[in-house]
Amino acid sequence: MSTPSGSDAVAIDLAELGQLGPQVGRGGQATVHEAPDARLPDAPGALVYKRYKTPPVQPAMLREVVALRSRLDQADREFLDERTTWPLRVVHSGGSVVGILMRRIPEPFGDRTISAGTRTLAWELREVSFLFIDPTRLTGAKLNRKPPTREQRLAVCREFAELLDFFHTRLQVVFGDINARNELYRLDGPPSVMFIDCDGVRPVGAVADDQLNAPDWEPPRGTQLGLLSDRYKFGLFVLRALNPGEQVSTKRDPRGAAGHLDAEGYALLCRALDEDPGHQDRPTAHDWWRYFSRLLGEPVDPPELTELRLDRGFVVQGQPVQLHWRAENAKILDVVVGGKITSFDATAGSGTVPLWLDRSAHRVDVLAINRLGESSGSVGPVAVIPPPTIDHLPVALPEVPQVAGPPVELPVPTFTPLPDLRLPAVPGTSGPLGTPKPFSWPALPPTSFPYDLTDLLLGGPAPHDELFARPEEKS
Repeated sequence: MSTPSGSDAVAIDLAELGQLGPQVGRGGQATVHEAPDARLPDAPGALVYKRYKTPPVQPAMLREVVALRSRLDQADREFLDERTTWPLRVVHSGGSVVGILMRRIPEPFGDRTISAGTRTLAWELREVSFLFIDPTRLTGAKLNRKPPTREQRLAVCREFAELLDFFHTRLQVVFGDINARNELYRLDGPPSVMFIDCDGVRPVGAVADDQLNAPDWEPPRGTQLGLLSDRYKFGLFVLRALNPGEQVSTKRDPRGAAGHLDAEGYALLCRALDEDPGHQDRPTAHDWWRYFSRLLGEPVDPPELTELRLDRGFVVQGQPVQLHWRAENAKILDVVVGGKITSFDATAGSGTVPLWLDRSAHRVDVLAINRLGESSGSVGPVAVIPPPTIDHLPVALPEVPQVAGPPVELPVPTFTPLPDLRLPAVPGTSGPLGTPKPFSWPALPPTSFPYDLTDLLLGGPAPHDELFARPEEKS
């Protein structure tokens, strides 16, 4: 089959699709068939043909949706192709719109299951409706699917919010038919979400009479299909995805998620599910994305270096210089010295990094990084000086003459005990010196200080005047 000439980047004739393959999907409005021979220069990969059962009500609007993709820059177009089955071409036959050409859904967004009736292996889409089922039923023999963890459920909600925000702010379109089957999810690697049936989107503010509401997903009565209805339906998704169980796919009361969200998240959900059809304070998809990102520990803004300093301007070689840093929303800290990059975990928000420098550096460059951007700064210079050296000075030692001969032995002193001496009596005592004498401390008046220590020991206190009398007065 020849590829389209490119003269019309919006439409393609049915005959150019070549031989169609088997049917791979079916819905109320269309059937989906393999298109193995179809090729598009701006959309490589496998394609499928969605055949409408009845012609679209607004074919011109459908052409505008297809043309919107061609006006995106490369990064946005790649994001759109990766996360959606966006209509790539309007398919014509006999002058009428009969369907669209779109990307085939990648296998990671489905499961290989065994059919209960035929016992054959089949591939089935992993719709977000599986998030609403009681985990004990989800793992049963009938469904045989692995239930997501709480963190994975939160991550799916965040990815859903990010994609819906892309629709609302970047593409300026309303998704419209948010329901349990129009979004798929995958859990291998980082959780991700894919929107299907995107041919029903409409520009913000456009009249969308042909847009439908799936049962149990209707917005409050009187709500026009638009940004507010998308925000309400996303609130229903959050309520049901985080609170799985019986009949949860019909629940609308935000109190059902009270135990699954913190106070901030519960307040967002109450605002989202307010029954006032004109409630303008419904959280945006971006509000939800920021909330779930913070809840999962992911940055919501580009990083910002708020402090960067060295503890000294010079260091002895072989010793580290300490780099003190502080950054908001950073995941990684890159330190560049002399062209060498060393990376550190920056999720703590601040810290100290030892830098081992071989030589002096004019500056130290630092980058704080997350997936939304980076922030840079520099400090320095740092002088690296060699360690001090010790020079050994020669010292002349005195020469000590050596004495010849045998060693000299010194005599060991001996002690002779004294004989038992009997000393004569001392006047004023009752016996010879050394004989114990009964003694008791005299009672002293409080004003008798100072005392004669000799008299205290031998007799009694001396008069105050005698202690301080001049020699001539004593005589």
